[in-house]
Amino acid sequence: MNETKNMDDLNVQENNQVNNLIVRIKSFVSLPRFIFLILGLILLAELIYAIQVLTLPVPPVEGRLPIQLKAGKILLNVPKNTYQINEVVPVAVNIDTGSQAVNGVDVIINYDPKILEATPGGLLKGRIFEEYPNMTVDAGKGLIAVSGINNSQDGFGGIGQFAAINFRAKIAGTTLLTIDFKGKGSTIDSNLVETGISKDILEQVVNLELVVQ
Repeated sequence: MNETKNMDDLNVQENNQVNNLIVRIKSFVSLPRFIFLILGLILLAELIYAIQVLTLPVPPVEGRLPIQLKAGKILLNVPKNTYQINEVVPVAVNIDTGSQAVNGVDVIINYDPKILEATPGGLLKGRIFEEYPNMTVDAGKGLIAVSGINNSQDGFGGIGQFAAINFRAKIAGTTLLTIDFKGKGSTIDSNLVETGISKDILEQVVNLELVVQ
């Protein structure tokens, strides 16, 4: 009897050990799945957060912004566009270097000598350049040429009056003053020469229409 009972107790113990082992194995097998599930939820939360951050509006950048280069210009300006015969027509020759600086300028202006009269005495230097080596008038062709240079390395940057021309209105009519400009980079027309690299930065000219009554 005792032997039978001892055998039964032993069997029960073995069964309990087996069951405990099975439970441990199941726990061990299911553990990685649980970990992967947690990691997956974490990755999903991070992905949602990243999408929300990337879709937020970009705030304005404070502080100094990058300089955007503007085109160089030569402009002709007058106080008014209509004049009487024999009246003086004061034309200002202005330059705009944009975001660059220049140490040389050449301006060639075409005009109608039948309607307007120009003389070398009517050409006036501006104050933005140190020297004006060329200031000529060809009354036969209706051509004016003005050149200015700066010997300093800084040059001139910004908007300023390069020169002035005092015409005289001769006869009635509508006339056009045009700046000779064949395109950026051409060296046989009007130019704005960038300081340091001697590059022509002129990209635009503003001509002038006048009426003489």
